[in-house]
Amino acid sequence: MTVRTVSPFKCRMWEMHDRMSENIDRASCAALIDSIQKHGQKHPVLARAPERPDDFEYELIYGARRLFAAQHLGIDLLVDVRELDNRASLIEMDVENRVRADISPYERGRSYQRWLSAGYFKSQTDMAKALGVSDSQVSRLLRYAELPAVVVAAFGSPHDIREEWAVVLAKMCAEPKTRALLTQRARNLSNLPRQGSDQVVFDTLRNGRGIHGALPSRSRDEVMRDARGKPLYKVRFKTRAVHLILPRERVTIPMLRELNEHLEAILSAEAESGDSDGIRRPAHAESATNGRRPAEWPPRAARRAGVS
Repeated sequence: MTVRTVSPFKCRMWEMHDRMSENIDRASCAALIDSIQKHGQKHPVLARAPERPDDFEYELIYGARRLFAAQHLGIDLLVDVRELDNRASLIEMDVENRVRADISPYERGRSYQRWLSAGYFKSQTDMAKALGVSDSQVSRLLRYAELPAVVVAAFGSPHDIREEWAVVLAKMCAEPKTRALLTQRARNLSNLPRQGSDQVVFDTLRNGRGIHGALPSRSRDEVMRDARGKPLYKVRFKTRAVHLILPRERVTIPMLRELNEHLEAILSAEAESGDSDGIRRPAHAESATNGRRPAEWPPRAARRAGVS
């Protein structure tokens, strides 16, 4: 191993490196910049001579964030220079980066797909054997590469996409009909302010629920009141259900029947619209109410911001 101290401006990243350059900036590298400023660079980056002569002396196999930090600080970079072919470079990069929490499975999946397409590995099995990982792990990570950019952008960060979610969404992308539905839901999400958790985003992409606002997660009951401020009923949020709690002494059989009619109309319209295009429509959809518009629900007097 030959470690040299070189100018970071004589270095560039190898075109096959597995970092998303748009995610490397002053904010994402702030902690690293602060650490290098205080304690210096602890670990050298890996580099080789460029395959094709250009204005740079070194081609970095890994170390994009350290390169950014050194350029930002205007200090020299510690570089481990080796003679490596492309396949060996990919293996070294994967070993270095697979244990780093800041490399998302999406980035690794995209990289694996690029490496296969470029012919550096003959097959998934060949890649798995060379990288020292299981065939199933390579297969799961490759699922990320099947996700359209608009779907990935629906999440706050590629890190937020769990492996099991990537598998489900990739299966949806495999069919033209569900792929079109998925991408439309992702576009709808991108046009709205970010609401709810990553789980809400996934649920919205998968089944269309929550496009017009996810139910909040609350530990206390929501009390619905009339125009005079008198309590009418409570809304209790559970993990997998929402409970409407009415005072028993005020509930009659005819009232329950009317409530059932309202809820049936609303939920039927929701289910039918979700089956067609994933967009939640108003509860007065004719298909669910036989052409009859149900009365407003909740009653206007009982409305409260954020609950509908």
